[in-house]
Amino acid sequence: MKNKRERQRWQPEEDSLLRSYVRQYGPRDWSMVSQRMGTPLDRDPKSCLERWKNYLKPGLKKGSLTQEEQSLVVSLQSKYGNKWKKIASFVPGRTPKRLGKWWEVFKERQLKQQSNKPTKLQPPQSEYAHILNTFAEKHVLLAPAPAAPEFGLWREVEEGWREWEKHRREAGWRLGRVEQQMEEEKRRRWRVVEMEVERRVRRLREEGVEWVGRVEEEWREKVEVVRREAEVVEGRLVGELEMKQRELVSRLVGIVGSGSHRKLLINKKDHQQIRTVC
Repeated sequence: MKNKRERQRWQPEEDSLLRSYVRQYGPRDWSMVSQRMGTPLDRDPKSCLERWKNYLKPGLKKGSLTQEEQSLVVSLQSKYGNKWKKIASFVPGRTPKRLGKWWEVFKERQLKQQSNKPTKLQPPQSEYAHILNTFAEKHVLLAPAPAAPEFGLWREVEEGWREWEKHRREAGWRLGRVEQQMEEEKRRRWRVVEMEVERRVRRLREEGVEWVGRVEEEWREKVEVVRREAEVVEGRLVGELEMKQRELVSRLVGIVGSGSHRKLLINKKDHQQIRTVC
């Protein structure tokens, strides 16, 4: 038996041969491994495919599932059931086989914890479950002792009762898990909504800052245009004023220098003012 187990266990050199084959020919035609690689491999095509898909394929994660992966698997299992191939598509790096094994261990552990709890701590039962429990208990207590030929049938009834009780506990546990997952999903979606609101608020603030910047730039350009226009008008007015001043001075000089007006009595003070203007 030991030699058989040793033969069934994949050896490192077999894994190395399988990797080399995939690098050269791709993950297909598993029946051609020995022929193409020139090395005998005492494995059937299905074993080669399973070994590659579940253990050797690049990207597969090793070790136990993380807390996030466990929560995700429980949530997906409550939604899709035991469709592990579909569930594995949501959990990168984990194979359907790995997730299915983890679920079985997880479920057994949860059921064992449920069975170890006192009866008073069990979740409240529905009215229908209470009626079934009461009827079953009365049936067990009031039923007459089975006759010897019917002892096997009685054991089947007891086994059926235990199986039903196990199923009821499992259903209660699954219901509790679904409610827990529902609360977690509500909290997760609320966090998503909060993050979306914060993102939109930040975006509105950024757009507000950009809008204010554009308005300021437009008004700066308008102010610059008005300033340039004012400078042009001011220059034109100054030029006109200078021309009028020169014309006035010229006329005053003509009046002062004219012979027909020398007879005018101009006092010294007025004469000085005229010269100053000139």
